[in-house]
This record gives sequence, C-alpha cells and structure tokens, in this order.
Amino acid sequence: MSSVSLPSYAPPDLGRIPSYTAEPQSHERRIAHALAYRRPSADFVKQSKLGGVSLHLSAPPAEAASRSYGTRGPVEGTLELSKIEGLAYVAVKIEGFLKLKEVAGGGTTSTVLCNETITLWRKGIDPSPCPTQFSFSAVLPTEFSDEKGSYSLPPTYEAHLSGLPGFQANVEYAVTAIASKNKTVVLSIGATTVTSPFTYYPRTRPAQAVPPPLLPMSYAPGLQETPLWRAHDSSLVSRVAGSRGISCNLFLAKSHVFHMRQPIPFHLSFSGSAMSLASLLPFLPTQGQSPTKSCMRLQVLRQTSIDVNNDYILSGSKTEIWRVVNIGEGTFRRTNDGGDYLALAGEIRINPDVSVGGFKAGGLWVKDCIVFTITPPDALKGPIGDLRQVIPIRLTTDPYAADGSGAYVLQASPADSQVFDFEAPTLQYHAPG
Repeated sequence: MSSVSLPSYAPPDLGRIPSYTAEPQSHERRIAHALAYRRPSADFVKQSKLGGVSLHLSAPPAEAASRSYGTRGPVEGTLELSKIEGLAYVAVKIEGFLKLKEVAGGGTTSTVLCNETITLWRKGIDPSPCPTQFSFSAVLPTEFSDEKGSYSLPPTYEAHLSGLPGFQANVEYAVTAIASKNKTVVLSIGATTVTSPFTYYPRTRPAQAVPPPLLPMSYAPGLQETPLWRAHDSSLVSRVAGSRGISCNLFLAKSHVFHMRQPIPFHLSFSGSAMSLASLLPFLPTQGQSPTKSCMRLQVLRQTSIDVNNDYILSGSKTEIWRVVNIGEGTFRRTNDGGDYLALAGEIRINPDVSVGGFKAGGLWVKDCIVFTITPPDALKGPIGDLRQVIPIRLTTDPYAADGSGAYVLQASPADSQVFDFEAPTLQYHAPG
C-alpha cells in the first residue's frame, strides 16, 4: 500500500510581509473609502390612543433626537401589538407629500413624493398566527415624478408668506403602522393606526475646498487673480467733476458651492481714478457699523417660490408667489489701497437656523443667491449711483472632504449646471430692509 509523502512545514518569512498603516503614507493615496455601517437602535416610541399598537422608530445615533434619515437611509423600526385577537391585516406605510396652498388665490396642490406599504402579516395567506412583534425596513426613493418631470426627493421643509396674496408650502414625511380587522383597509374602518412624522435630511458636500485667499498686488485691481476664484464684474457711476466710472470686481470661490456652517470668503476690488475712488470712500462700511445702516452690503438671500396651477387662470399668465428672506450677512475689512484701486475682503456667515440647501420639487422652488448692493442716500443726484449684483450659489449640509465620503457631492456651481434651468419663476429679489 503506497502513501503520499507530504511536504515538510516551513515557517513563513515575516520579513517579506508589507507593513500596514490605517492612513495613507506620503508615497500612497486612498483610492476608495467605505464607511462602516452602524446599526441604528430604537430611540422613539409612539403608541395608539388605546395602547394596542406601538411603533418603535430607529434612527442613526447622530440623528436620534430628530428622527432624521438621509439619502436612501433605511427607515427602520419595530411594530408591537398588545392585542392580536381578530386581526386580519398588519402593515406599515411610509408616505411623503408636497403640499402647496395659495392664500386667497384659490389654488391648492398635494403631490405624492413617496408611498410604500410594507405588508407584515395577512390572515389566510400567512400560515402562522399573527405575531405580537414585527420588524420592518424601507429604503426611501431618491426621486419622484409629476406631470412636469422628475426631481430629487426634497428635504423636509416648511415656508409661508402671510398677507394677501400669500402661500403655505410643506414637505412632510411620516410612518404609519396599521393593525386592521379587515383584509382591506378603507377609510381606516376597523383599523388601529399610529403615525409618526420623520425628517428627511439628504446630506451634500462641496466637490472642492475653499481656495486660499487672494494675494495683494501694487497695481489695479489690487488682487492677484487665480483660477480658483471667479471675478464678477460690475460698474458704479461717479458724478464727481473730473472723475470717471468705477469698476467693481467681486471675487468668489469658482465653484459657488459652500458649506452652510463655514464662513463664505470673498474679495472686493474697486478700480478708477483717484477722484472716483474718493467719492466712494464715504459709503464704505466701517468697523462696528450695523449692516442694516451701511450703504454697502453683501447678503445671502433665499427665495422660496410656489406655483399652483389653476384651471381658471389664462394660459401664459404668471401664477407664482415668492418670499425672500435674508439668511446671511457679510462683514468687510480694508486690505489694500493704491492710487487707482482699493481692495476689501471679508466673509459671509449663514444663519444657524438654516438647515437645508436650495432645491426644486414640482411647484416649489428654493433658491439661494449672494446679493451685493451699494445704496447711497441719493443715488440719482449724489456723488455715486447705486449698484446691485445677484449671483446664484448652492449651500451644502456638510463640509468638503478629500475622499468625498458620507454625502452626495455637488460637483458644479449653479451658473455652470442645469440647477437653475427649470421651467420656473424668473429669479427676482426684493431685499428686506
């Protein structure tokens, strides 16, 4: 009887095993990065009026207090039943609605953003008796459609304009647990339901980091321009004898996409004759001056507009109503002066109550713009005229990250993309006082 001889054992050469580090070394780079998934835990419980049905919702630990879910973030939880006698149908429904109403205009619309029913148990179809506890999970869609087109699923949002005309706009999401004694639920007859609203909070981040500040120069425009910054040109009338017009350049990061929790940097340059610039000096902001009392302001304004289709309004008539609020204010400082130029720099801080960026969803459109204004007391006869410049931007929920992980990355600025090319109301701004 023959036997096969096995090779002798040789210990591995540990000197040939490459060393490993959690972070890339100087000669390495990260190709991809996967975030570890942390299983959410139940953090919110809501019961029906009679206590027969309990809905337990889970959320990521960071969003536990607000029951928030991100893009395709699974809505998960458990359903508990204290009374199962006579039940024929148990389900969970996840719904989202966009509701628009014109006050005194007669127009109202309600658009379904998502509507998914998860059947958990049916009498006569499922062989086992009705359990007292169910687990469920549903992935929110990324888009919805109406008769005009397809749109990204909008975040939870609420806005209203008081007065006549006025409007109310709501984007709402909710989970409803259903325990019914009938196999078909019509008008909730014979059914016990419990509903819990939740927040849909899609996360976004810029594709590029904020560029380094522009360096000063000793000649007009007083700033050394780089490809990472974009200059927005305008002109200002100067009526001082012997002077000519003033050229104005507002420099913003080229992407025009900014994290809402980080200051938005800017540079400002004025070029002209010495007489022209002298006529401008009294209208520049001073340190400690309230922005509302300054002749020069740099603001971020948000316009929320709705358009409710009304069959009684003639085709081609404009039916949109809009509301504009100031969500950010800029501060200025002098940085560089010369014989034919003067330069300023500063930053804009977004109000802390702003939590979502702009979006388009059906008849609701939320737009953000940087608005630069110079409003002298007498713009018609005074030493200088007025100026107004509107520049579309996008705000993100998260800061720039080199690996782009954890959020949808906004690659392009509104000026270079189709973000502002919808069939929607013309961009109009009426600055608040």
